[in-house]
Formats: sequence, structure tokens, C-alpha cells
Amino acid sequence: MTSDLERKAYEFAQELQYTLNQTICRDVRLRAVQRPFESVPVFTVGSGLSRSNLTQPTGFPVRIDNKKPRAWMSLSYQVHMDHEAKYLTVHKSYCGIFSDEVLETCLCHFDYEREKDKYTSAHLQVHGVSPALQQLNPPGKEKRPLDKLHFPVGGRRFRPSLEDIIEFLVCEELVEAREGWRRVVEEGRERFQKNQLRAAMRRNTAIVEEFMREQEKKA
Repeated sequence: MTSDLERKAYEFAQELQYTLNQTICRDVRLRAVQRPFESVPVFTVGSGLSRSNLTQPTGFPVRIDNKKPRAWMSLSYQVHMDHEAKYLTVHKSYCGIFSDEVLETCLCHFDYEREKDKYTSAHLQVHGVSPALQQLNPPGKEKRPLDKLHFPVGGRRFRPSLEDIIEFLVCEELVEAREGWRRVVEEGRERFQKNQLRAAMRRNTAIVEEFMREQEKKA
């Protein structure tokens, strides 16, 4: 029997797959598979998952035709049900942009780790050389490269969505997009933001009640 988590994880994978294939990709296939040995049920969503590969999604080309791709994407989500066992929750996510099929040459990656302690849970890491960073690194300590900095990007509720990353790639002319890509991005972004807003409201009912009282006074 299919669990509620399995069904929601499958639907989430299909939504991401649709967004990619309607904007900057062709024939990408995403699956949701249950991770082994977890204390609570957790599903991994990504490309290249199978019974023999339950935890490590593979990269895929970012292209809309048969031309040699300029970019490759590595996309991974770990999802489970929230503490109320009602809503699907992203525990971790990763989206890396690469220039090669074996995913060795990275431009940047967007990460989200719900239980992150040392760094902000949602962050961006950029690969490159920064003379400014070399000057700013603390004296007497190991000189950190640029890709070791964790740039905050909105926190748990307002972190970038896949649609934001797609828009970045298209607008910066790093990839080509299908006709009508912007409509798909805007619709997906609106769904994501509504879901995040609902989650924030569920966790902050006192603020919601205060807002409603203020609106009633204005009416």
C-alpha cells in the first residue's frame, strides 16, 4: 500500500520534472525513492535513482535540443512528513551547476540543510578566485577559497526555489530556454511561495490572529 509520504514525494518529483522539461531541459526523469536505514521515513528525489542506487542522484544535461549541452545540473532533495504527519517537508536540498558531465567543474551550488548549525540553513556557494577574500581571510589561519563561503539566501522560509535558479540561468545566458519558460517559472514560484507562506502561518498563528484583528479594525 502506498503511504501518504510516498505519494506526496512522487508528486513532488513529478512537479520538479515538469518544471525542468518545460523550461531548460528535455527528457529529464526524476524519481522518489525511500532512503534506507533512516529512523523516520525519508525519500530522496533526484535523477538516476533506482533500486541499486537509493541515495545518490546523478547529474543531467541542461539543454532543450540535441546540441551538446553547455551546462549540467545536479539536483537532490530529501523529504519527509512534518511533525503533524500532514505536510511534505524538505529536510535537505542541493542544486549544483556544472560545465562538465562528470560534475567536476562547478560554477555554484544552492544548498538547504534544515538542521544546519554553523552556517545559515539556506546558502549559496560560488566557485572561483576572489582577491578580496584573500585579503579578508584572518591572519595566521588557513586561506579559505571562495567556494568555502556560505552566502545566506533567504533562510528556511524564503530560500530560492528551483524556479529562481532556472530564471538565473536563463537571464544570465548560461543556458537556452523553451518558449513560454517564464510562465512556467512564475507559476511554479507562486506555488512555492504560497506553500512557504502557509507553513509560516501554521507555525506563527499568534501573528496571523494579530494581523486579522488589525485588518478588522481597518474595515
